[in-house]
Amino acid sequence: MPTPAQSAKVMLFNRGNKTGKHYTKTEIEKRQNAEEKIKRAEVVLKTPAFLKEKSCAAALKIWKEIIKEGKEIELFDNVDARILANFCRYQALFEDEAVKMFPDKKKLDMYGKQALNYAEKLGLTPTARARLVVRRANALNDDDEQDSMMA
Repeated sequence: MPTPAQSAKVMLFNRGNKTGKHYTKTEIEKRQNAEEKIKRAEVVLKTPAFLKEKSCAAALKIWKEIIKEGKEIELFDNVDARILANFCRYQALFEDEAVKMFPDKKKLDMYGKQALNYAEKLGLTPTARARLVVRRANALNDDDEQDSMMA
């Protein structure tokens, strides 16, 4: 099974504590460069209309929390709005079902899986964000190799 992707901060932390896989300085620098390249200009997300309805009040609350936290790490763009709204809806359904006196285990499982699936696609999990950075770093490596071959 492959090792989970790690951010440059985690790699540096592990290197300082002499734990985990050993990465060279160039590998860490490439990972840091890739992390810098996925940062975007400030984006103001538009809330989808269906979240503004009274029946989706819990999902709207989750939307606002995630947008606030996502702004700090510049994770979302306007193209992500619909997917994020669906994640918020499933998360609200999951939380609503979980607080019932006798929750339906099948619904809990279904809502939880859907929310986790959307979270993974949106980069809301640590592994998903690190995987994004690894892809960028690998793309930089491929570009560097192609440039050196052409020279």
